[in-house]
Amino acid sequence: MDSNIVHSTKCIERMENPPSSHKNLIVYQKAKTLTIDVINYFANAKLDRVSEILIKQLIRAVSSIGANIAEGYGRHYSKSYHQFLGIARGSSFEADYWLEIILETNKFDEQIIKKFKDTNEELIKILTTLMKNTS
Repeated sequence: MDSNIVHSTKCIERMENPPSSHKNLIVYQKAKTLTIDVINYFANAKLDRVSEILIKQLIRAVSSIGANIAEGYGRHYSKSYHQFLGIARGSSFEADYWLEIILETNKFDEQIIKKFKDTNEELIKILTTLMKNTS
């Protein structure tokens, strides 16, 4: 795992030089980038009814990851932050499910969907590390 991420989690755990804003958290930045990438990829796609439902679920799940990181950080209490990291992690697992389904429908570019999956799996690892370090 990236040494900057590990350092960031340890700083947050001990509240030594915590980032002044959730926007400075690497995990938040990665979650936001994934959300924007997913939205931009599917924004102009011609979707059948089933694909539209799947994509809406995916967008809800990926957008929830960053939103919960931000909300938890904004609570400014480590217990609340830990709780919201857990919610974000759950949303990331949900996103993984939707990405698997979308990938297996073979309706979209396999490489792009796999890239989304890889980014999401990285988020799961970071969130898991953050949760271990803030418990």
